[in-house]
Amino acid sequence: MKKFFNKVKTEVTFKKAGEGHKLTEDTRTKAVQPRTATERAHPSQGAQQAGAAALARLEQKDQSKNKRTSSALKAAARAEAAEREASSNSNSTQVKSAEPEVHDCAPVLSVSGVRFICPLSGQSVPKDGLEAHKRECIVTYLIDTPVKMSVTMIQSLNKGREKVQVCVDTLQKYLDNIIANPTEEKYRKIRLSNKAFQDRVASMEGHEEFLQAVGFNLKELPHQDSVETFWVLGEDKCEDLDSLKDSVNILTTTEPLRFKVDRMMQVLQPTEQVPAFHLPDAFYNLTTDEIKREQQQRTDAVQKSFQLRTKAMRERDEQQNLRRYNFTLIRVRFPDNVMLQGVFRAQEKLSSLVEFVRDALISDWLPFILSSATGQRLEEDEVSFAELGLVPAAVVNFTWDPSIMADIAAQQGAAANNQYLKPELL
Repeated sequence: MKKFFNKVKTEVTFKKAGEGHKLTEDTRTKAVQPRTATERAHPSQGAQQAGAAALARLEQKDQSKNKRTSSALKAAARAEAAEREASSNSNSTQVKSAEPEVHDCAPVLSVSGVRFICPLSGQSVPKDGLEAHKRECIVTYLIDTPVKMSVTMIQSLNKGREKVQVCVDTLQKYLDNIIANPTEEKYRKIRLSNKAFQDRVASMEGHEEFLQAVGFNLKELPHQDSVETFWVLGEDKCEDLDSLKDSVNILTTTEPLRFKVDRMMQVLQPTEQVPAFHLPDAFYNLTTDEIKREQQQRTDAVQKSFQLRTKAMRERDEQQNLRRYNFTLIRVRFPDNVMLQGVFRAQEKLSSLVEFVRDALISDWLPFILSSATGQRLEEDEVSFAELGLVPAAVVNFTWDPSIMADIAAQQGAAANNQYLKPELL
């Protein structure tokens, strides 16, 4: 057994030593002969087409990869530019005031606004131009009727009815003293620096025009070791007492200009859908005096809340709350679905609507009935729109008086009066 393992070990050793050689054999390293290059066979036409197609696919893949890389770079550049622009716009927006948002689909107003009819010129004037038109009209007519228009100026161009009344009473007292004592010189002079004159008259617009219209003139006269300015009435004017009495009468009876609301009458033809009410801000805006009055009413309401009040007193307070609306838009629907539209003050009486409708009727002598949308008849002519709940807008139904129409139908047969509005309004 030991010999067997030694033999195996010896064979392994010889195998590791390499290939054996004979003693007579030349063991020098032989030169390595170069390998003869074999000529490669030329590819066939099909192989050439397949190779060209593969090469084209590789080139297209490389181009698309490059294109995607270029698009990504451009997109990143655009994003960076947009971010810089947004940052600059946000900074400029903080400096500039924000522009008002414009709505293309803003509702069309049912009326363009509230307008008034001038009692002097008869022109229709918008609310925002009322004061300027009032002043212009008074100055225009001042040349023809100076006394009347100067008093109108005092009554219409000054705020605060109590201050206006004090001014009128003071001017009346000046003239009454002259009429009672026409020969007394002291009553014909009014010192400008007089405290009573300064407090009661001098601050009121129109007082100079009135004094000049009556016959007063400004003069410099001595007064207590100095010279002061006086309004002085000429002696010839004192002799015409009737003219002074007429001036007093005009002074005490003239009232401020009353601008009536322009009805802005419109006739709305029947449509499938009744146009909705869209009212301008003038229907809701309050003047300074109205705001003060409302504040006073709220103060009174707080005080009344601590008191026991009857049902009648509470109902009266509720009616006062309706005064928050200045104007109302009324539509009168006729049986043929034609609507007559007009603008009214919220405190006007129902009788003004009755008159408005009657003026538009062909048969204005026929009695008719007005009713609310709920079918309730509107019969109290001396009740305001606010009290009737017809503010700031309402639809009222029109019908002929059925008893009268029955008599007309009995006399005229089956013929009925289906014509309502005057043709020139349609």
